[in-house]
Amino acid sequence: MDWLDYREKLGVGFNDKEKVKLFFKRISNTLNMLINDLNISFHEYFRFCDETGSSTDKSLCNDYYSRERFRDCVGIISNHQTTLSDYLSYYVCFINCIEQAEDAKGEKQILTKVLMDCLINTHIPYEILRDNDGIFVFPKGAKELDDGLVSEPLEWLKAYPQARKAWIDALKDYSNLDSNNASDVADKFRKALERFFQDFFSTTKTLENLKSEYGNYIKSKGVPPEISNNLETLQQCYTNFMNNYAKHHDKTSENLLEYIMYQTGNIIRLLITLEKGV
Repeated sequence: MDWLDYREKLGVGFNDKEKVKLFFKRISNTLNMLINDLNISFHEYFRFCDETGSSTDKSLCNDYYSRERFRDCVGIISNHQTTLSDYLSYYVCFINCIEQAEDAKGEKQILTKVLMDCLINTHIPYEILRDNDGIFVFPKGAKELDDGLVSEPLEWLKAYPQARKAWIDALKDYSNLDSNNASDVADKFRKALERFFQDFFSTTKTLENLKSEYGNYIKSKGVPPEISNNLETLQQCYTNFMNNYAKHHDKTSENLLEYIMYQTGNIIRLLITLEKGV
């Protein structure tokens, strides 16, 4: 049982603000311990500063100062502890600026593990995923839903690379969700589902015109009409919502996006599990 769990058992709970404060302290302590062990090249240092609009220290150009360059990057990241999302954006940018093979046991992997461990140990629900651009993080919901409706569809979609790319793009935008981009993020999930439907049914039809293909397929797999009819209606409601609140009108509420993400993953999961017979 970790410290937070133990305090919970004693009736001394942690609110979200306290958890974030604990996260900042723990990750800062760990990074400070690593300063003498990790090195980065001047190119990586310059790239990180350039990407984030931070000033470089010209005195650190010499290879001898690789650890000091790492220390300076840690300082830049630590200066952005105003909000968790701001801090994570700098930390993730730093990781992605390090040039290293994914299978190498070096700075990139160590820093990713530090981030993951600190998020888990402070009970902050974020998921870390990887794609060709590097790593990115997005807020998690219930573990069972994230595993079944986000992580597993991501794995299964390897057989549908264009749909998988669209799904990852939607997850990336979801990680930066705010009240100003809710409709755009919702539409990204619609595009991901539409791309999957087009690949799955080998067609160029739009999502709203694939209702019959979807309904006929699930019925062909032996899904009883009491459920298949309901699933067809749900898919039509999903499409109507996207057309009325996201695709053609900027009216999506931010607090609906978690449901939209899970509903998109649920439809993808249903078709793939029916295809696989699992």
